[in-house]
Amino acid sequence: MIYLLWVTHSIKILKKFKKTAALIHLWLGLISGVVITIVAITGCIYVFEEELFNFFHQDIVYTKAAGKPLPLYILEDKAQKALPADEKFNRVEVKSDRYAYIFSASKVNKKTKSIFYLGQVAYSKEVYIDQFSGKVLGVIDLKHEFFSIVRLIHQYLLFKKPIGSLIVGSSVLLFLVIIITGFIIWLPKKLKNIRQRLTVKWNARFKRLNWDLHSTFGFYVIPFALVIVITGLVWSFKWWELGIYKSLGTPKKPNLLREYVQFPAEHKTRLASNLALNTLIRLNKGNYEAILLNYPEEKKASMMATVQIIHSGDAWRGLSYFYFNPNTGLLTDQMLHQHKPLGLKWRNSNLDIHDGGLLGWPTKILAFLAALIIATLPTTGFLIWWGKKKKRGF
Repeated sequence: MIYLLWVTHSIKILKKFKKTAALIHLWLGLISGVVITIVAITGCIYVFEEELFNFFHQDIVYTKAAGKPLPLYILEDKAQKALPADEKFNRVEVKSDRYAYIFSASKVNKKTKSIFYLGQVAYSKEVYIDQFSGKVLGVIDLKHEFFSIVRLIHQYLLFKKPIGSLIVGSSVLLFLVIIITGFIIWLPKKLKNIRQRLTVKWNARFKRLNWDLHSTFGFYVIPFALVIVITGLVWSFKWWELGIYKSLGTPKKPNLLREYVQFPAEHKTRLASNLALNTLIRLNKGNYEAILLNYPEEKKASMMATVQIIHSGDAWRGLSYFYFNPNTGLLTDQMLHQHKPLGLKWRNSNLDIHDGGLLGWPTKILAFLAALIIATLPTTGFLIWWGKKKKRGF
């Protein structure tokens, strides 16, 4: 008798709990649905950004190896001449011999009062140079380039960062609650009904089919959606990023900048960057996918380089840091991938986890499909609510 009363009471509590979860699920979905749809669609497109960009720009991305690359200072001069006099490059990206060198030039317009992101960009360009012939293959204006715009919509809805990241981040936080409440609603009252919740009745009428698409696909996408949400919130909220750092045993975000002390008789040489690049290639010979050499804009800053290594020795994205004297090009410090704290290994891998790039094509396809399903959920959910609203006559 006591057992039956307990079971009856538990069922009543569960019904109330599911009813509350459904109410939360509904209203948070209506509030954040439009933003989530936009973010998911743009994320879906951006998953294969690198592959698609390279395909549509084959004439400037790829080169044919012909001897040894020209000295970097010669390529720097050619890159600078390809830009207007008031625009300066601040980074060079070096990959294997089949890829052109990419010189990046960007500057923020700090005086603008525009609330939109593009209004804050003074310039953002990439100069592609054949490192063997010195020929400028092309200049891409990233300010108006398709995939750059897609990324800015995805991250900030084209608003400037403080506004856009707050809107997107808040919507994604609401979506996290929607995922949890959605799972609670999905749970069948009886175990024998679970098969029905796991399948889509494709030959059903639209109303039933729409329900199945929302409920069943929504259930299957939960683990992937959680990964996307957890990694995505890192770019919106510093407290979220720091929380993950701490959970991985890294108490604070590592400082990756290094100052250098200039010696009295030290003079700047134009060969500094060339020496630094040669050192990076020598230290990582045969085990690097990309080298990014940054030209310091501050007088006391070191010349920092990041090297994406092919064989990291673990499941994380391999990324090592190197620091050079900007005047002489001599190596002054380094942080190899194997010596980084766990939190930094995660942070360097966060984008690859977010967009599925960590394990290549298989995980990219999963990320693409997950984003595609997520993009449909606000619409199918709205149609369920609208159908009930019309039925009730209000």
